[in-house]
Amino acid sequence: MTEVIFSRDSLKAQLERARFERAIEVAESLAEHRALLTTAEAARLNNILTGRLPTDEPWRQGPTSLKLRSGREIQFAVMADPVINLRERLHQATEVAEGGDVLTALVNLYSNMVLSHYFSDANRRTAAIAAHYFAARYGLSLSGLAIHEMGLGDLREEGRIEALREAFESMLRVSR
Repeated sequence: MTEVIFSRDSLKAQLERARFERAIEVAESLAEHRALLTTAEAARLNNILTGRLPTDEPWRQGPTSLKLRSGREIQFAVMADPVINLRERLHQATEVAEGGDVLTALVNLYSNMVLSHYFSDANRRTAAIAAHYFAARYGLSLSGLAIHEMGLGDLREEGRIEALREAFESMLRVSR
């Protein structure tokens, strides 16, 4: 009999993947029912991704720093009200998508969520789920997992937002 031993990292990765898949299911259900992605739903998705309880507060409450894979450290100042700020971005994305430019809505929302860091954790994953939701809501096939796994680096660097747009365009072309 062969014994399989999982490392802690492996189990952590499996748990993160399971949470991500659950968040995708919730986002797809919202899109299927034509429900709007609200700040309450974004918080719910973030809590699913992080394993927090539904009643836990996911919003970033103060200044924070983030160490990127490149080793660069980014400082985030206090955000007056992340809920209101994200609500405005979700509303803008909905207006742009309703106007027929879903790709721009996806790029703008994803990049804003990553760069603004609304949540205390899992901002890039939450942004990937939000982009997946918008694509599904407007009849496009865009894998939230593929978005999460693409390696675009720091979106603050010159040309990265355009690279994001090109990556989304490419993913959408492949899915047709």
